[in-house]
Amino acid sequence: MEKTTLDKIPLNCEVYIESIECGNGIKNRIFDMGITEGEKIVPIMKSPFGDPTAYLSKGTVIALRESDCSKITVRLNRDYA
Repeated sequence: MEKTTLDKIPLNCEVYIESIECGNGIKNRIFDMGITEGEKIVPIMKSPFGDPTAYLSKGTVIALRESDCSKITVRLNRDYA
């Protein structure tokens, strides 16, 4: 069971969200976008300067800042096989 933070995941690598440790305001916005514990999320594109990164979750593309992603713990896909 390998865990890391979302900001360290390479492009096109499927992971599952384990926990979200952001402040309540950011956490609520992330939840409003449909990003919750147990959801699959895939980083699909980085901006030219590396921040933010675009993620695919539930068929929707969202952009998250690296500072927020560093507070989101994820499990690698193989842990759910």
